[in-house]
Amino acid sequence: MKKAVKISLIVVGVIVVLLLLAIVCAGPITKWYLEKHDKELIGRELTIGKLWINALSGTVKIEDVTLYEDDAKTSFVSFDHFDTRIKVWDLFDNQLWVKHALLSGLKVNIQQDRTWFNFDSMVRHFASDEPQEPSEPSDFGLIFNDIAIEKSYLRYTDLDIGSEFNLRDIAIHVPFVDLSDMKTSVGLDLCLADSATLHTDLRLSQNAEEYFINLKINDLGIDIIEPYLQQTLAVDSLQGMLSLDLSAEGRTEHILDFDMTGDIVLSDLSLCDNNGYRLGYIDSIWTDIGRFNLNQNVLDLDRLAISGVRTEYIVNADSTTNFDLFLGHVYHQDTTVFEKVIDTVASAIEEVQERKTLVVGIKELRMDKINLEYQDHTLPDPFIYEVSDISIKSNHFTLTGDNAVHLEAKLNNVGRLRMQWQGDVHGLENHNLTLMLSNVKLSDFSPYVQQMFGYPLEDGTLSFRSQNKIVNGNLEGINKLQLASPSVGKKMKGFEPQYPKIPLKLGLYLLTDKDHNVSIDLPVSGNLNDPQFSYRKALLKVLGKLLVKVVTTPFRLFADDDIQYIPFDLLHPDFSADEYVMLDDVASTMSAQPNLSVVFEQRVNYEETLQRLCNMQLQRDYYLSQHPEMDPKGIDFLTNEAIQSIKLNDKGLCDYAVQFSEKEKLSSKKDVASVAYAEYHENSKDIILRLMDRRNALLSNYLLNVKGLPSKQVSVTKLDEASLETYKKETRYELHIVTEEEMEGRLVDD
Repeated sequence: MKKAVKISLIVVGVIVVLLLLAIVCAGPITKWYLEKHDKELIGRELTIGKLWINALSGTVKIEDVTLYEDDAKTSFVSFDHFDTRIKVWDLFDNQLWVKHALLSGLKVNIQQDRTWFNFDSMVRHFASDEPQEPSEPSDFGLIFNDIAIEKSYLRYTDLDIGSEFNLRDIAIHVPFVDLSDMKTSVGLDLCLADSATLHTDLRLSQNAEEYFINLKINDLGIDIIEPYLQQTLAVDSLQGMLSLDLSAEGRTEHILDFDMTGDIVLSDLSLCDNNGYRLGYIDSIWTDIGRFNLNQNVLDLDRLAISGVRTEYIVNADSTTNFDLFLGHVYHQDTTVFEKVIDTVASAIEEVQERKTLVVGIKELRMDKINLEYQDHTLPDPFIYEVSDISIKSNHFTLTGDNAVHLEAKLNNVGRLRMQWQGDVHGLENHNLTLMLSNVKLSDFSPYVQQMFGYPLEDGTLSFRSQNKIVNGNLEGINKLQLASPSVGKKMKGFEPQYPKIPLKLGLYLLTDKDHNVSIDLPVSGNLNDPQFSYRKALLKVLGKLLVKVVTTPFRLFADDDIQYIPFDLLHPDFSADEYVMLDDVASTMSAQPNLSVVFEQRVNYEETLQRLCNMQLQRDYYLSQHPEMDPKGIDFLTNEAIQSIKLNDKGLCDYAVQFSEKEKLSSKKDVASVAYAEYHENSKDIILRLMDRRNALLSNYLLNVKGLPSKQVSVTKLDEASLETYKKETRYELHIVTEEEMEGRLVDD
């Protein structure tokens, strides 16, 4: 018995020693084996500094590992330290449970030359020509806790285009992954390029039914895409910083059906062509994404703000532009990997968009500090014009509905542009565009006038007011153009203009009044669906009629008589262009003769004006009954023109007026006028008196403040109420020349 026990103890001891030797020597033996057979196992040279394996505790530690390139000299992948620990006894339960794993100092060097990668030989080494049979699903469980990668580095080099991309200080933390039910939480942090940082967070719910992703990038220089742009565009440099914070959540069953929110900020963008010429600069682009769903084709932006845009467009003497080099330079005709990725993404988006129209909405659109300069060097003298301080504002902007956009800008530092637009970007059926230009210097456009007519524009100021409204394809527009003191220089010698037979000086003279000013009203109307309609032809037609009128009906005051008159329309809110010309003539004559004093006596044909006013009120109420959506207090001048254009024998107006009449049917203008008079005449007299006072105030302000006449030269009066009812002639201002004593008496009485 003693001998058997002794032998048993010796055997057990030997086994224990062998186990201890196996535990102690497992690391060195494994290290020796891997380095000895590295070419057979992985097809590359491999070196290992130290390797520890403790089978009892499930611990593995490795230090200073390097996997080389095919030349066995250049490092492909290396790391400083790897440490992991698993639950050994769980392996007997058909489950691998990693308690923790740490990889530190990982360095990866990836190189590409068109279709070649520096890891192709390893891919071929592990590839098999034999067809693989589908494997049976495994019930082996995999659970990972506390997985981390730190102080790591990845370099990607595209040898074909000379691009290098570095990821530094890579830090990945995986708190928990259970591949049996796909419940996962992963975090990634790293440095991009020089100073940018990247943070990601991925979480999967149980069985991976739902996912949540958060991506944050701070201060990423977008110059990293320069080499790829240079393959198709003549780009010397692209500068700028990108920061974003995006979150997306959805269901893995339909991975593209996700909702994304977050911010994207681009700042200090600058683009230069191959000559070093800067094509443009943008201070910042900020996008606040309220909701983006690719599967549903919905993009809702809470805010889109663009600020500090500066660019110029230059047409050279040979008709080339400063953008030709940028757009025309091509390095390669072959498709690059980068382009393939873009094409793949674009195809996926197009496939989704084929099913639905992209619905874009911007709650708050703001663009400011935009400066655009245009230069044209194809003309006799270069044309240089700057549109600066452009500001664009819109709330609830959409590509699929009605919008309202407001724009303001400076024109060559002194002029002003204001624009208000309402409409749908998808069609021209319904739009409302109001445009106002003020203090625009005509001399700025002299190069184009020289090119067309051979004369330079030396002086003059332009103002322009326009409203063009389109309702169901029907256009109604009013365009009011004013030119103050336009001046044309001497004809250019030795130059053949485009239109040499047009007498520019004569045409401008015929359009100007005595004070060398031009006022032009250009109403336009028509149906856009009519193939015969042309907006340009309509404007030219009205302009032609105006020119004929100016040539055939000249008017000058104070010829021989001491009494003249200026007719006007009391029911019009302002004097007409012709009436202002007459007033300017009078003011010019009075300025030249300081001792001349004039009384402007307002005489109104009361009965005629009263009837017209009653008619207009009936027309207005009828129009509002047909457009209940309109606010009576918000009638603009274009709508007012439409109201006044309604004829008294219009069937709709006749039918409307029946309610105020004892007759069952109205059909004539006379009957409708009688109804209007009976319905509205009681309060119309007070309205006429207020209009007369308002017109006198307007005239007095124009003569005294605008034209600068002294008060001792001007007296503006009106008929008393008794005389008003007996006056039967046309409505007009009668001008009476009076002595200084008479004028002083009138001023004392006033």
